[in-house]
Amino acid sequence: MSGRKTDRLDRMRKMLMTENGITIREFAGKLDVSEITVRRDLKLLEKLGCLRLVNGVAIYHAAEKTALYPEYNLNDECLVFPQKKERIGRRAASLIEANDVVAIDSGSTAAYLARALPYDIHMTVLASSFNVLLDLNDHYNCDIICSGGYLYSNTKNFYCPEGISMINRTCINKTFITAAGISEKMNVTCIAPHEMDLKRALMESGQTKILLADSSKFGRIFPTAFSHLRILTVSLQMTSFLMSGEALLSHRGSTCTANKKSLSHGQMCSVHKVSE
Repeated sequence: MSGRKTDRLDRMRKMLMTENGITIREFAGKLDVSEITVRRDLKLLEKLGCLRLVNGVAIYHAAEKTALYPEYNLNDECLVFPQKKERIGRRAASLIEANDVVAIDSGSTAAYLARALPYDIHMTVLASSFNVLLDLNDHYNCDIICSGGYLYSNTKNFYCPEGISMINRTCINKTFITAAGISEKMNVTCIAPHEMDLKRALMESGQTKILLADSSKFGRIFPTAFSHLRILTVSLQMTSFLMSGEALLSHRGSTCTANKKSLSHGQMCSVHKVSE
C-alpha cells in the first residue's frame, strides 16, 4: 500500500469521525480524486470493518475489528526488550518533579514509564492511550487528563480532533514521546498519520520533549515520519532522548546523530548513560 493511499484512507476515516454519512461524490470533491478511486477506497475500508456503505453513503463503523496497519501490534511490542524498557521507564520517571504536568504518549515503553511514576510527589498526567490510562488508574497522587476519542485497537491510542485541540490548550512541563522506528538518517517514524498529528500536538505543547526509544527501534522504518532529529534540535528549545543500551541525550540547538552501536553528539550536547 503506497504512502499516498494510506494517508488518503486515514483522512477518509477522520472525515467520517467528525461528519458521519458522507457520499462518494462528497469524498471525491474533498479529496480531489475520482469517484472510482473513492469507491475502491471505501470498499477496502468496509472490508477492514472501518465503515459501512449504504446506498452510496459511507457510515462510520466504530466497532472496528481489523487494524488498518496490522504490521504493528502493541501487545507484541511489549514483549520486545522488556527489561530495557523498564529501565528506560524508571530513568524517565526520575526526571519528573513535584507538581509537574506531564504528557505520556502511547507505546510499550510509555507503559513502563506510567508504572514507574513516583507516588511520593503530586503530578498531573495527560494520557493519550488506553494502556497508559489503565496503568495510571491506581496512582493516588496523580490527576489524570485523557485526550479521548476513537480507540485504535493495534496501537491502543486515542484520537479525535477535539482531543488534539485539548492537548494544544494544555500547558505541559514534560512530554514523553515514543517512536516505532528511527532510521539510519534519524527520521523518527510512527505507524500512521493520525499518530503524527497526536505526537506533534504533544510536542508543541510540551516545554521539554523526551523521546523514549530502545535499541530495537534503530533501523526500523514505518509509514509516517513525525520528526527528524536535526529538525528537533533546531526547532525545539530543549529535547531529550532516552535510549536503552545507548544514552539519554539532552541538547539545545545542536545536531545529534546516533546508530545502534554508538552515539556521537555536536556542540552543547550532553550524554548520560542509561546503565545496562
